[in-house]
Amino acid sequence: MHPSEFERPATEPNAPSVASPADASADTLAQARTRSLAMFRTRRELIRWDAVSEYANQAFAGVHELRRAAQTWGSAALIPTTQKALANVVTVALRADDSNGEIGDLAYELLALHAELCNATPPKPTVLATWLIDFRFDGTQDYFEPDIAAYANALGAAGLSLLANRLDELEAALPPRTDPYDSNRWLIGRYRERLAVASGDPDAVIASFGDLTRSYRMRDLAKALDEVGAVDQALAYAERATLLETSFQAEHAGHFWCELLHAHRPHEEVAARQVVFDRWPSSKNALALAQAADENNHVEWSSLAEPVYAKLETQHPGELIATLLGRGLVDRAWESAERLTTDVRLWTTLVAAREKTDPAAVVPVLIRLIQTDLEISKPQNYKSAVARLRQLRRALKATDAAARFPLIMVELREENRRRPTLIQAFDRAGF
Repeated sequence: MHPSEFERPATEPNAPSVASPADASADTLAQARTRSLAMFRTRRELIRWDAVSEYANQAFAGVHELRRAAQTWGSAALIPTTQKALANVVTVALRADDSNGEIGDLAYELLALHAELCNATPPKPTVLATWLIDFRFDGTQDYFEPDIAAYANALGAAGLSLLANRLDELEAALPPRTDPYDSNRWLIGRYRERLAVASGDPDAVIASFGDLTRSYRMRDLAKALDEVGAVDQALAYAERATLLETSFQAEHAGHFWCELLHAHRPHEEVAARQVVFDRWPSSKNALALAQAADENNHVEWSSLAEPVYAKLETQHPGELIATLLGRGLVDRAWESAERLTTDVRLWTTLVAAREKTDPAAVVPVLIRLIQTDLEISKPQNYKSAVARLRQLRRALKATDAAARFPLIMVELREENRRRPTLIQAFDRAGF
């Protein structure tokens, strides 16, 4: 693609970043481009996470530089530079370990900037449509995908039509389907879905998703319909997605259904939250139901709470404890835990919640947790035991029983005298 086609001056009267001739000379623009692009290049071997993070931080600063340059010299002047920056990031990503996702975040930040610049000063539709296809389909990379819907204003009707034709050509050139999960056809389908969102036509959006047999696809359709303002249809598909399966994907659809109701039909949210909780009883869903009831003038949480607690106690005792703690019912959570669980993680959370208000109650629990830690001779267990000993010392001091702590330590040192690493940990902690 020839850069000059992107560099034509803006003609729109309201374009936010049009430069005047007095803003800068061609030389200073060239310098800004060179300086910005240098921030996206590196010859380092990006295998270690610290090296990846250092590169990403430098390149994110480059994104900021590009934004500032666009404010000075106009969007059109920086579109080709942003594309070159994206090409540099792709080159880096192809040889880096991006397990922590920082380079991916950088690429999508650049794509978002590219869309902003194109919408502010639209290139020729043919030029932009070609770039959007080539960036993902030219075989260079299969990591990053521009969101066609983000370019709706820049593409206009002509650009959207060109994109649709190019997608048809790409599909026609594919060999016969042999795999039901053909990645190329899936990607073309994804582009068509976002193209339909860009058009703003709910019927086109629904048609682009084809046959729907899974909850996650219905949820994605519901999100797309919400994007184009078709709220009633989005709600209908989100509810269908929730009820279609019992999978975690259906649960995610249920959460989206409830979020839509919260935004558009708040009087229906509690009933939907109840459906989601009944299908997937968990602390997260119980607390969401409680919050919805708290915010609703027609439903009291007190009328729903006991059946919710009973269901959690029967099916997921640990989730009951988390729910009670989330509602601030620390004493009830403690009592329930005494009946229902010995889970170390839960008791650790309970101790943290109660140690300031009832330090005497946490003392025997902390002693038990310390003993559990020391059943296994591992450094991480020793570290946990030392942290709990600090808690124990605070709790004993708060109950005027500080004199007990040295006696407990004498006993622990004697019991673990054949564990030099643990004894050293005690020494370092001053126990």
